[in-house]
Amino acid sequence: MIHYHQLGSVPPKHHVTHYENGKLLMEQCMTRVGFDSTYSILYYLVPPTDEFAVRSMELPGFCPIQPTEKQLLHRRHIKTQDLKVDGDFLTARRTVLMNADIRVGISKPNKPAKHWFSNSEGDECWFAYDGGGMLESVYGSLPFKKHDYVLVPKGTPYRLHPQGDRGTFLVFESDSYIDLPKQFRNESGQITMHAPYCHRDFRIPTEMLRFDRARHGDPPYPLVVKHANQLSVHEFKHFPWELAGWDGLVYPVAFNIHDYQPRTGSVHLPPTTHITFAGRGFVICSFVPRKVDYFDRDGVKAIPCPYGHASVDCDEILYYVEGNFTSRKGIESQSISLHPMGVPHGPHPGTYEKSIGHDRTSELAVMCDTFKPLLLTNVAESIEDKDYHYTWVKRENEAMETSK
Repeated sequence: MIHYHQLGSVPPKHHVTHYENGKLLMEQCMTRVGFDSTYSILYYLVPPTDEFAVRSMELPGFCPIQPTEKQLLHRRHIKTQDLKVDGDFLTARRTVLMNADIRVGISKPNKPAKHWFSNSEGDECWFAYDGGGMLESVYGSLPFKKHDYVLVPKGTPYRLHPQGDRGTFLVFESDSYIDLPKQFRNESGQITMHAPYCHRDFRIPTEMLRFDRARHGDPPYPLVVKHANQLSVHEFKHFPWELAGWDGLVYPVAFNIHDYQPRTGSVHLPPTTHITFAGRGFVICSFVPRKVDYFDRDGVKAIPCPYGHASVDCDEILYYVEGNFTSRKGIESQSISLHPMGVPHGPHPGTYEKSIGHDRTSELAVMCDTFKPLLLTNVAESIEDKDYHYTWVKRENEAMETSK
């Protein structure tokens, strides 16, 4: 997904014989957009088609999932810090927002990773809120740390192991791809020098996955596959995710939000300046501590606080991580705000003027803009701050009464 990489043993050309200990290895092509886009070629010790049973599975709150039946148009505050769950990285997943292009969820595992999972509906992007760990996949082992984004390509069998078997994650689940925006690559596919990151910022698997009975247990080995809003469990008598090697451009990567290079201007720049990843119908943006707007001439100063905005084309969500959120009151770490298209939104009363003269912001947050309306799920409805839409009016009245 970032640049060409090879790990382990591969033959000199595609689609030719490749042996290990006298055994012909099974070649598998992991392609994207049919055969017209990036791909990786994997060499399996045992064919990945050697499964002996398939059964159904359901995880309420994750799959199958449906949006709420009715959703009035107003600003919303989803308090994911109040979400109580139990399970591993998969069974603790809960979807809170969704549309045809993307689903936004929270995973709060409190148990060791038991399940292997493959999302056959689209790419995933995990944001590690409070700690690191290890992504174990068919492509190898990929360590991640606190505040990392971990991109997992569609169709990748993997397990996620948070440190201490506990963690909190924001999860974006695409219906297509999650990748670098096209404007950040040159004609050769290299990340440009004006992009907010470089190739060196992305970490990739560097060690092949090897079967360990103590860690991987005894057969059968189940793989949970998500497709068409359903889960099926495919069981194997052998450990199916051990390769001799692979090469290509499709594999998981990790990128830390603190390696994002923010842009600043003399006056406030639009949120799209913070774009980090893009998919079909949405973008993911990173708000990191940075110097803010510094225009100051003839008594006229920049206003660092975000200006009011009429969202006529996009829904906007913001996941608050840490720091001082200059435009919001009553928002806490792990809160998700949703500002839907059709309703103007802007800073809470008092925050706009208070920001004048500030030269830095300490906020850390992840934003997602979508071009189709986001719908709440029943999980989100159960942890929603129902009063959020009216806090602008109430706080404006409170400010007026205080000034009298």
